[in-house]
Amino acid sequence: MDKSRVKDALVRQVEADVRAAQGNVAQEDSAAKLDQDSSFSVDDQSQAAEAGDLGGLLEGREQRQAGILSAIEKLDFGPRSEVGPGAIIGFDGDRYVVGVVAAAFECDGATYEGISADAPIYAAIEGLHAGDAFSFAGRDHQIDFVS
Repeated sequence: MDKSRVKDALVRQVEADVRAAQGNVAQEDSAAKLDQDSSFSVDDQSQAAEAGDLGGLLEGREQRQAGILSAIEKLDFGPRSEVGPGAIIGFDGDRYVVGVVAAAFECDGATYEGISADAPIYAAIEGLHAGDAFSFAGRDHQIDFVS
């Protein structure tokens, strides 16, 4: 596994999420504007207000995604022998990038997800090495690899 390729795939996914959020914000902001030279009903005003509220929520999503992108760029993806931010790990047949929140993404035919350092499972796996066992949510697991 080439960690730089995994990082690049993760960055591409988050950048796409940021662009999608930006497009959604622009669309909702446009829907929230009423032509002041035209007459409009109370229903038009209500729909415009709802679109404005949704636009505000989508801006929050855009800012969160931009924050995730920044966190990814700050991670050191150098070689690791123990679980910590910047490590790529596997257990139970799944693969994870440690140190960031990330939805599932593909790289070189494998699926990865993110585990943030403040996720509850992180406390159970921090500092572990390949072959180490841990328990989480009443289940036993084993670290398959750390990279």
